[in-house]
Amino acid sequence: MQEGLKKLFTHEDPYYIHKGIGIYCLVNYLIQFYLYFFYRTYYLNFYTIFPHILLQISSFIFNVLQKRPVETRLNMFIWEEMRIHSLLFAWRACFAILFPEWAPTICFITMNAADIVTVYYGEYNVSTVRGQHTKVGKRGLLKELTGAFFSISQMGATYICMDSSPILIFSTLPPIQTSAFGMTLIRKNLINKTIWSIVYSAELLMTYYIWYNEYNNINIFYISTMLYFFRRFGMSKYFMWFCVVLIMFYFTPFLI
Repeated sequence: MQEGLKKLFTHEDPYYIHKGIGIYCLVNYLIQFYLYFFYRTYYLNFYTIFPHILLQISSFIFNVLQKRPVETRLNMFIWEEMRIHSLLFAWRACFAILFPEWAPTICFITMNAADIVTVYYGEYNVSTVRGQHTKVGKRGLLKELTGAFFSISQMGATYICMDSSPILIFSTLPPIQTSAFGMTLIRKNLINKTIWSIVYSAELLMTYYIWYNEYNNINIFYISTMLYFFRRFGMSKYFMWFCVVLIMFYFTPFLI
């Protein structure tokens, strides 16, 4: 374990900039969620959110693969598309908290930027979350269900970032900002894939739980699942989310 911990301190971050900001973000998660779950309060403002914005910038001091790895032995290495997507989706949540009146616009800008990144750094029919699309239906049942749950949660995160309470939007950040760290821990043999899958799933489930606390229902799961199937059947995500924004504007009381 001690040898593994030493591997986390690399020459690429000699002044511990990324690690220092990362520790702040982890502590901030603990404090904000502790305050919310025990006292139903939280402090989300420029000063508490800005380090989460910086964390994504500081990740660029590390060298990563230019393309998503196809070899099994490299599948825990971070690649450029994933890193930029993480920045975009983390910033989406941060700026939606800081500028709630612009949240839908921020979400659409994020979608467009993510598509541009995929053109330059990604591959056709391969997504950061779902992997290779052509393999859908050819994997084991557990992997299919897990992949569907991750994708449904991704839809839910976008929906939440468009118009929800700050703490709900904030709850979409941990899965984004800890993914690369989790992959690093696996690659350096500090944890295994099963442990990380449990941690990651718990982070996603926490968002559903906070939604229930906020609105006393689980409509987010039904809405996200419906949106997931719309995308699976080929609906344009821009058209789909445009319709969602219109519905949210006119019928928000019926959706929460």
